[in-house]
Amino acid sequence: MGLLVEPVVKKFLANKIESSQDDWGDYLLEIADIFSTFDGEDLDRDLLASRFSEISPRSPYSLRDVANFRDEFGAYGTYLGVFRFEKQNGQWKVLLSNSAKHFLCSTEPDVESFCRAQMALFQYPNGAGAVVQRGNSVHMQSNVKRDTVREIQHNIRINPFRLLCKAVVAQHEMNGFPLAEIEIEYKTLFMLMNDDRINQSFSPSDSAVHDAIEEYRTAVLPLWTSEQRLLTNFKRNFHIFERTGLFTRSHDGLLLSRADLNKAYGYIQKVSDMTHYFRGFDSCYGAADLEQQVKGVVVSPEWGRYFDAFTLPVDTLVALSDDLSLEDAAFDVAAPLGAIDFGDQPFPPLNNFQVNQIRAFTQGENRMNPAETLVRREKANREHARILALLASRLRAQDHPAYENTFIDLCSEVDSRDFIFEVKSNNAHNALSQIRKAIAQLYEYRYRSQKAGAALCIVMQQKPKQEWVVDYLLNDRDIYICWMVDDVRLESPPQCYNILSQIGVI
Repeated sequence: MGLLVEPVVKKFLANKIESSQDDWGDYLLEIADIFSTFDGEDLDRDLLASRFSEISPRSPYSLRDVANFRDEFGAYGTYLGVFRFEKQNGQWKVLLSNSAKHFLCSTEPDVESFCRAQMALFQYPNGAGAVVQRGNSVHMQSNVKRDTVREIQHNIRINPFRLLCKAVVAQHEMNGFPLAEIEIEYKTLFMLMNDDRINQSFSPSDSAVHDAIEEYRTAVLPLWTSEQRLLTNFKRNFHIFERTGLFTRSHDGLLLSRADLNKAYGYIQKVSDMTHYFRGFDSCYGAADLEQQVKGVVVSPEWGRYFDAFTLPVDTLVALSDDLSLEDAAFDVAAPLGAIDFGDQPFPPLNNFQVNQIRAFTQGENRMNPAETLVRREKANREHARILALLASRLRAQDHPAYENTFIDLCSEVDSRDFIFEVKSNNAHNALSQIRKAIAQLYEYRYRSQKAGAALCIVMQQKPKQEWVVDYLLNDRDIYICWMVDDVRLESPPQCYNILSQIGVI
């Protein structure tokens, strides 16, 4: 046995996720943020559509077509696991995945870790295809049913991302190819996914993958392996793998990310070793009433519950996440600045604040400076960006300049005195840790920007519950503080109201 007479798996994902766009990371964060506001609420399509239509057309992460929400209702839930719809007590609910909450809606969003963890779970067959209709009924798309039934009839069990990682491991460990020279061709992946020695196990052995690839080099291949139309359709959506931070695309295939080859390979090894898979279809293989059983699985909540990286064992999830925990821990305990490696690069110059600047962490960031990466991720937070834009508009309304750089959220000069603002999104549970980060950052940024007399101010999303914090900041640290009270208003303690109101912040 080996390559099938005709391919069964002819595509990877559906052509709905435009992750090849430069601004897609911000677009994904915006989608997650919108669905987070409906988390646990009754499904109301009109209200969701209204919320999406409010995205500014000037925004770099605005919808391509605000009248069409098919992608947001379908692909971003089914193929990325951002959210799911689940029927509870007779009513459909919108449920944000825990993976999206942690990686996309946190104070420090991490698009790469989200995509890496979610793609490590995606498989064929999957539970895609359920459509919630008006009136609360649900049905399965006929084309999806046809494809899923066909996959099960051919005993297909494929995790594409895992298979790609296994191919890399096989090339490196068994053939001795240097990481920088490994390229997994799209044609090779196409054949592996349609080879019954490989595609009947979600975790085929590395040696089986290696042997199959070696055989393709010399064997007489079926005609479909050279049909350009099939290959073009198959490879069109592999750009999502670039968003994992592990791969880059070439014309012919996928290369390891050059940002940090060893780090990328460490993740690839972890994905390659995974055995986790969706078990909802196990009873369908060999079933007499196959179509009915497949439909029962797809219209159930099983796939949505599985397709959430937080269902993974904790050690696996941690291993697939980015390794900035040391920097996070250092900030959280307010360690001396000398304990945090901020790199030797010169402090960036200040530039005019850009309201619609793309702020999501994407490929090409400076991974040699983990503190810079951490700061960029925090700035990608939706609430953080909204508060910053409000603050800048308040200052400019009073004819005060608004500047920023990679590290400084906002800087202004009023009557020959500099003001440095650090914005922190927060909730009731992390206010103290966020304030500790802000204190360390403000002191360091004031020093490195050579603005020795600058006034320092922390701007919070919510007022901290601990009363002693205000006294500590104002009287012990000489740092101003204010916080949002609604979408457009800021409030401060009486001790710093006059100065903040004079410059137009309050």
